[in-house]
Amino acid sequence: MRLSLPYGEKELPIDVPDGNLLGVLKPKEFEVEAEPEELIKDALRHPIGTERIQEIVKKKDNVNRIVVVVDDHTRPCPTAKILPPLLEELYSSGVEDEDITIIFATGTHRTVTEDEAGRLLGKEIASRIYHISNDCRGDDFVYIGTTSKGTKVKIKKVFHEADVKILTGDVEIHYFAGYGGGRKSILPGISSYETIQQNYKRNFFHPNSKPGVLDGNPMHENMTEAAKLAGVDFTINVVQTENGIAGAFAGDFDTVLRKGSKLVDRIYKINTKEKADIVVTAANGAPHDIDLYQAYKALHLALNVVKENGAIILVAECNEGVGNGIGHQNYYKWMKKYRTKEEMQKELKKEFIIGGHKAYYHLKALEKVNLFLVSEMPREEVEGVFRLRYSETPNKALKEAFGITGENAKILVIPQGITTLSWV
Repeated sequence: MRLSLPYGEKELPIDVPDGNLLGVLKPKEFEVEAEPEELIKDALRHPIGTERIQEIVKKKDNVNRIVVVVDDHTRPCPTAKILPPLLEELYSSGVEDEDITIIFATGTHRTVTEDEAGRLLGKEIASRIYHISNDCRGDDFVYIGTTSKGTKVKIKKVFHEADVKILTGDVEIHYFAGYGGGRKSILPGISSYETIQQNYKRNFFHPNSKPGVLDGNPMHENMTEAAKLAGVDFTINVVQTENGIAGAFAGDFDTVLRKGSKLVDRIYKINTKEKADIVVTAANGAPHDIDLYQAYKALHLALNVVKENGAIILVAECNEGVGNGIGHQNYYKWMKKYRTKEEMQKELKKEFIIGGHKAYYHLKALEKVNLFLVSEMPREEVEGVFRLRYSETPNKALKEAFGITGENAKILVIPQGITTLSWV
């Protein structure tokens, strides 16, 4: 069987013998009953847990500072579709462009470029509305309180000082926060490095910090407390499939997240009857596979459905290599510096370094299975730094994997590996 795997903006083929194919794990079919614009407008007209934006604006005195937080270049959120109807709601309340600031929720990622801003926001909106990225190492943060788990929350000053605070984004599976969306726009989105680091340090090693779990997940609970301290007024999130927007939810940030996560579960939680000897997983294509730091998430989720000592083939373009953010570079440095996960765990418990956590996960995975990478990254970096088996194409990787697992190996293929939560 010839299958196609997302790879940047294109696709790569892989030929899997019919007798070896255990299954192709894809999101469930979901019939959307309205056009994306209508779904978004309907969500804005009927928010859950808050009033409409017009009412929120009217009830505040002298509103002249509105902040809208949006996803950065590493996320597939259709911000350019969300913003026009959202802005119309604001304009109908008397708000003007000069009253609005857009913040890219970059967390520890690099700054969004102007070209990327035009693509993410839409060129017209990017040209007329002031926008900035979160620089987590900057000095423009304000302390707003400490969570019950001991995280000192410092957020972007311009957000804190806004009269109306709005979050946008999309809800999808997240490999330790349970789901992306909602509160994630605050922490890590517009938080300081110190705050992000403390959130990881206190919650990362907990067994419930895992994909598809909210209740009892300390990472999610801590992020939720931070968002409550931030005083979010309104949130709109969407859920997407490869065919576009499947649902939109607006209002209270936590309610929006939970509504969105239920729809994500309906579409993206996939059960398989048995584990495979070989899992072929793609990191969803662009923008998810922009770098190895992001693409690793697909590999991490594939561990759920691969046998011990089996093989995972990760297909991810990684046109920015490991990536250019703070965490990305730490990931690289830790992979070069430490040889074992025990060394990494010891260091992380002394001082939690963002990016070091991903290197720790990476070495844990290497102990369990054989890992292959098909990407644009140089072979010497793939093999010498990240200790992965380099392969030029998915078919070449599959041939090598057969050499390890045997000709009768059973294979699972997961084309959207970052957002598909599979289990046995």
